[in-house]
Amino acid sequence: MPDRLHREHKDLNRSAVSSHRLAIAAVTLTYVAVTVGESILAPILPIASPALGFDEAEAGRILGLLSVSAGVGNLVGGFVLNRFGAKVSSMFGVALTAAGATLAAMHGGAGRFTVAHVLMGLGAGVFFAGGIYSIGVLADPSRRGRAMGRFGIAYSLALAAAAGLVALIDPDAWRTVFAVAAGLAVLALAALIFVDLPPPAGISLRREGSGLLLLGIPVAVGGAAAVAQFGLVAFVPTFAVDEWSMAASTAAIVLLVGRILSIPGKWWAGHLADRHGALGAARLVTLLLLGSGLVWLAVPAVWIAAAAASVFAASAGAMFPVANVVAVERFGSRGGLLGVFRSAQMAIAGVAAWLVGLGASGIGLRTVLLIGVATLVPLLLLPGSRRGHGTPVAGQGKT
Repeated sequence: MPDRLHREHKDLNRSAVSSHRLAIAAVTLTYVAVTVGESILAPILPIASPALGFDEAEAGRILGLLSVSAGVGNLVGGFVLNRFGAKVSSMFGVALTAAGATLAAMHGGAGRFTVAHVLMGLGAGVFFAGGIYSIGVLADPSRRGRAMGRFGIAYSLALAAAAGLVALIDPDAWRTVFAVAAGLAVLALAALIFVDLPPPAGISLRREGSGLLLLGIPVAVGGAAAVAQFGLVAFVPTFAVDEWSMAASTAAIVLLVGRILSIPGKWWAGHLADRHGALGAARLVTLLLLGSGLVWLAVPAVWIAAAAASVFAASAGAMFPVANVVAVERFGSRGGLLGVFRSAQMAIAGVAAWLVGLGASGIGLRTVLLIGVATLVPLLLLPGSRRGHGTPVAGQGKT
């Protein structure tokens, strides 16, 4: 009898583990789908603009609307997660993406194209809180960092897939890319139907408001990642052309190498979070950012500096899954705060990019980038890691 009970217990554990893995796979597929939908715009604009009658100002406007929509979606997604649970918020997000991609795939003018991207921006934003909350709950706590690292890798692969789709299609049939994105979103939506995701936490608005003080450290880590990625790495190709006299195509390769290195970098960062705690991992990644940033901007040997720039870009990407772990461990059960966290991160990204561009015209790009790298130093002063603080435990399982 005891042997039979032991076998049944093992079978139940095995079933739970399998169920959690399938749920994580469905959530990860959804992250790929919403990211592909959101990320097609930048590479497709040079092809689509003549057909839509967009000039540079119009192109900038729709890119801005996409970012603003994602920011609004983050807040909406946090609210939906808290009230209805991760399954509803994830399905709502990818359904918006499917609707937007379908609209963009249909023949129509600039207005329809713009509305489509507002929907896709909203979809990506709505999904985010439920996505990282699900990964945080479903992953084994001792392997949460690695699970979040794989989640980040999915984002990198989705960015590459979006660019690859645009590169492969016939320019005269550019709307086909959106049809593929819509199909992927529908597939992800179908996958979510068959898995169980964390239920709503049911936290009141008053309690959500009282938790705003918990945002400090997660926003510091997430904001540093945003500064590094959108305020500094975004200017790597421009720096390479202006300061090293590289051809634009060669400068793009420097950034491409960094994007490729960020894939194993995210896995490494997740492993660090599991081993040293999320805040310990943040400090270690910051050390790599500071070291590679100084070599990139201060060493005169071009190819050594270019290699360092690629490492810096990879390290910036690696900081994002670490920031997500910090957020989930600090206030993972508070969906509204996850949405505010992501919105704050994106706001910091926009301000950083604007300030670097403004500063470059005044004091020079190299100088302003050095100042930007120096702003990362305070992360070395983060307090000791508190693993598991505020972490939801219901439904956790090994992955």
